[in-house]
Amino acid sequence: MAAALRETQEELGLILSPSNGKIVFSEVGRIKNGVRFSDILDVWLFEYDGSVDLSKATTKEVAQFAWLDRAEIKALFDEKEFVDTLSYFFDTATLNSD
Repeated sequence: MAAALRETQEELGLILSPSNGKIVFSEVGRIKNGVRFSDILDVWLFEYDGSVDLSKATTKEVAQFAWLDRAEIKALFDEKEFVDTLSYFFDTATLNSD
């Protein structure tokens, strides 16, 4: 969780509370197209009710950003604007809200 909080603050300028976060998806290592990866993918969901000023987002690690709701993310995913690995978002991270 510490890394998710730190990266969110460093890259987006948002300060999230650890008490408002929970892990919704985790995957250690995977095989894609016959190639084994030893990466770790943790997806955290944080409740946030503050103002959003994305002008503080860094340009070193963030090429493009937007504040989207679930429907907007789904529309972009369906239009192939996101990598297919984001499908976990609709399987687990949405908490059955379609």
